[in-house]
Amino acid sequence: MKTITGLYSVSDWAELFTLCAKAKDSTDEARYHAVNAWLTEYSKTHDLPPPEETNDWSDTRYVIKEAVMFLEKFAENHHDDFDNRKQVQDEKLAQNK
Repeated sequence: MKTITGLYSVSDWAELFTLCAKAKDSTDEARYHAVNAWLTEYSKTHDLPPPEETNDWSDTRYVIKEAVMFLEKFAENHHDDFDNRKQVQDEKLAQNK
């Protein structure tokens, strides 16, 4: 499978996005910790500093927010693409009547 970076495949990144979406939709702290664990493992694998978690800043919360915003934008674009295609199709049908 094609990788995005190093050892991480598209499926690995999809797992992170899934974890983030579940964490956003839940008040269960275990969901938050699952994202943090993924980020921690990523940091270890790539010899990077671990996620920063302080009273003032949380890398985990930031990643959750950014992943969900990306997914929302993707969903909006996907819907717009299909809606635009439907409008073109409807216009063609109207012209052919």
